[in-house]
Amino acid sequence: MLPTVFQKAAKVISIIEENQYEAYFVGGCVRDYIIGRPIHDVDIASSALPSEIQNIFPKVIPVGLEHGTVIVRYEQESFEVTTYRTEGVYTDHRRPDEVYFVRNIEEDLKRRDFTMNAIAMDAKGEMLDPFYGREDIVSEQIQTVGDATERFKEDALRIIRALRFSSQLGFSIEGHTKKAMKHYKGLIDKLAVERLTVELEKLCAGSYFKKAVDYIFELEVYQHLPIFNDEPLLLKELEPVASLAPVFAFVALKRSSITVTDCIKAYKCSNQLKQQANNLVDAYHHYKIDGINAWFVYQLPRDHWDHFTYLVKQIDKDIIDIKEIYSIYEDLPILSKKDMCVNGHDLMRWFPERPKGKWIKELLDQIEYHIVISGLANEKSKIKEWIQWNLPVQD
Repeated sequence: MLPTVFQKAAKVISIIEENQYEAYFVGGCVRDYIIGRPIHDVDIASSALPSEIQNIFPKVIPVGLEHGTVIVRYEQESFEVTTYRTEGVYTDHRRPDEVYFVRNIEEDLKRRDFTMNAIAMDAKGEMLDPFYGREDIVSEQIQTVGDATERFKEDALRIIRALRFSSQLGFSIEGHTKKAMKHYKGLIDKLAVERLTVELEKLCAGSYFKKAVDYIFELEVYQHLPIFNDEPLLLKELEPVASLAPVFAFVALKRSSITVTDCIKAYKCSNQLKQQANNLVDAYHHYKIDGINAWFVYQLPRDHWDHFTYLVKQIDKDIIDIKEIYSIYEDLPILSKKDMCVNGHDLMRWFPERPKGKWIKELLDQIEYHIVISGLANEKSKIKEWIQWNLPVQD
């Protein structure tokens, strides 16, 4: 019996088949099922056109009709169904100029990047494997479907994907595939950097990241990775991590000539990731000055803890027990400014003779700090008493 993740989707396949069309599980879900890795999403390929899928199911969301992709809503869940297709030439080495819908699954599998991703599986678990992807999986080998030269000339992102799969799976790259990767690595420069960023983050998170880095140096792919093209040895210092925020923080801390902003611009990342990386840089500097204390833990968001300890390990080779951080966190009197029992309105009420001004924020900041660090009780009477001795001089 197929794993639970396939079972509801298998009903979708069966319904498509009942309407005289073909449908198979394809891509990463089949590969990971064979390997025994966790499966999070399943993709379905079908001989039915998008319009035909819309006629079969009462609720279909047309998310990518030009590529033959729709979302089928079935039993309160969503399933992506894509029509079998072949592709025209890749003039820009990034995307096909045209997409053609076909009725033959083997024609669809032929256009895929690597043999391990070109296996189809039906609703009963029977597999169609025209390019011997299972053999490559057993051999732990990454090999292109068909001619490697053509695959990488079509889309140079496949070069980075091969490295990413090596990092995630620990697989080796087949000889002809590797040779073509080195020959056509210059085409990486033609890629939209956003696509490169997505793959780089997955690559950095792989359990076998060091193996991928060895390939990056062997094939000289680092020459086409922004930031690392000038500082390739930084890649060799990195350990796997599931976000680019600590990677960029590490780069900025190791090379004063490179800022987090430089990294964010080079990879066109979000302002949110920029903020996360800068927070980590600030946290590291504070740690080097004061160590880990209540104020440090109070200011460091919980979702940064793992990345902060990663950063310290990478730079200083020190191991910080995250339990130490958690223990301090548990004893904090407040977890945010919102937990303070006083606010700006209280201060204005207590000091009506004072006009509004920056003194309010400054005083609240001081109160916050002393509640966390100095044992000032988070009680209005105690805080009011403390203020009598610490009221800022009026502007």
